[in-house]
Amino acid sequence: MNTTTTDRPLPRSYMPDEEKIGMTQNAIYLCESVEAKAAGDEEASWAWLALANLTESSMSMLKRVCGDEFLKSKGFNV
Repeated sequence: MNTTTTDRPLPRSYMPDEEKIGMTQNAIYLCESVEAKAAGDEEASWAWLALANLTESSMSMLKRVCGDEFLKSKGFNV
């Protein structure tokens, strides 16, 4: 499930390039989200998560917890 459009620039990166070596694009998006959260950058954290290819069950949980409008405001396709 693609959770965002790709016409936006990427959020600020918090991972050094050398840490990304050997990771899938999806894993990079998820790890960038975690790193942004750890750095206190909530907007970048959500933006990276919105780029990730999440499972249907993960998206369903996010919709239940956060709501469609919140997720749309963070760049998710819901």
